[in-house]
Amino acid sequence: MKRMRHIFRLDDVCETMNWDRFFMLKNVFIKYNIKPIIGVIPNNEDEALKKYPFCEFDFWEEIRTLQDIHNWSIALHGYDHKYLTTESGLLEINKRSEFAGLIKEEQCKKINMGKEIFEQQRIKIAAFMAPAHSYDLITLKCLVENGINVVTDGFGLYPYYKYEILFVPQLFSKPRNTVFRGVYTWCIHTNLISIKNINEIEIFIKNNYNDIGEFNEASNYVRSGSLTNLQRGLTKYFINSSRKMKKIFKK
Repeated sequence: MKRMRHIFRLDDVCETMNWDRFFMLKNVFIKYNIKPIIGVIPNNEDEALKKYPFCEFDFWEEIRTLQDIHNWSIALHGYDHKYLTTESGLLEINKRSEFAGLIKEEQCKKINMGKEIFEQQRIKIAAFMAPAHSYDLITLKCLVENGINVVTDGFGLYPYYKYEILFVPQLFSKPRNTVFRGVYTWCIHTNLISIKNINEIEIFIKNNYNDIGEFNEASNYVRSGSLTNLQRGLTKYFINSSRKMKKIFKK
């Protein structure tokens, strides 16, 4: 029986992307029967993503195949991925957001429109994935009102419930061996990874196969209590501090 410690997550899946890298990684996952969660943008309007090649096949048919045949989980990755505010939201990671800082009517409209597109395309929403990891309390209220009760994001070492939502924390981008036990979601952007990165991911999968699980199993690993709350606060402090230091040294 597997003991889940690792979940793979792919961001920015839309009609325009680095499809060569995506399919290379897809083949690795299928080879080892790894079932990641992928963040699909229902109606991409992000110019930074539009620069990538437009798919030469039926995009939504590909997503349905990943969902129905390969049992991958699909997350609602915002609505159009356009950053409208400079709010960093509850996680305080990036100072840009499609949602945080907008009034409730606007946020709920976006989530509802994204949900409608998924329903039209017969895609089941496994979770919400906020662009730039930025959402606020209003976003969470809109999610609950739209029947979306899982978020792939947050700080901490284990999944937890808060605001009527299951949060599955996401801390790092590159798969690595970890000191502390927990359930780690590795956030991968296929537009940015190299062939070397994909080879490294395959090696990681080989070495950690028995510890890799599916996103829909996360609720089995929920932790609660004051110690868990402290753990979330500490991971937020140390990870955000580390990110700030990296930005300073890059200047």
